[in-house]
Amino acid sequence: MFIPHTDSDREAMLHTVGVKSLDDLFQDVPSAQRFPDLDLPPALTEMEVVSELSDLAEANETVRELVCFLGAGA
Repeated sequence: MFIPHTDSDREAMLHTVGVKSLDDLFQDVPSAQRFPDLDLPPALTEMEVVSELSDLAEANETVRELVCFLGAGA
C-alpha cells in the first residue's frame, strides 16, 4: 500500500536538513540535469516484460544441462 508523505511530513524533513523548500534542496543541481530528456524505449506491459526476461533466462544453461562433478566421484 502506498501512503504518500503529508505536507507536514515534507516540511519536517526539509526542516531537518535545513532548507525551506524542495527547490532550495536541489538548487545546487543544474536545472538541465534535474529533468533531462531520457532516450528510453517504449514502455512494456508486465506480460511483455515477463516474456522478454523468460527468453533471456532460457539462454542460460541449467544444472540439468551441465556435467556435474559434485562430490568429485566419491
